[in-house]
Amino acid sequence: MSIMKKTITAGIAALSVAGALAVTAPAAQARDHYRHHGDDVLLGAAAGIAGGLIGGAIVSGSQRPVYVEPQYEYAPPPPPPVVYRRAYYAAPPPPPRCHHEWVENEYGEAYRARVCY
Repeated sequence: MSIMKKTITAGIAALSVAGALAVTAPAAQARDHYRHHGDDVLLGAAAGIAGGLIGGAIVSGSQRPVYVEPQYEYAPPPPPPVVYRRAYYAAPPPPPRCHHEWVENEYGEAYRARVCY
């Protein structure tokens, strides 16, 4: 139902209830025989509370659904950064000490050879 149709329907219902009460209400008479009951105020208050509860129940049932913000799923946090530590290696061995010498082979021929220690 549209909002306008609901409003008009509620207005017509309220007017019909008010008209029915106005027609059936007795004329006001200034007599004292009704005054000896002291609980008229309590009856009126109870009727008002009951009417308020019933009217509140009717109004609360006609509310539109409320917008609910969607729950988003977020990506997991990134992994912690990798820290590379400098590796310490033992110092390389010193280069070999080499020099050239004259050497003879088994036939007695001389040649230069590289000798390293």
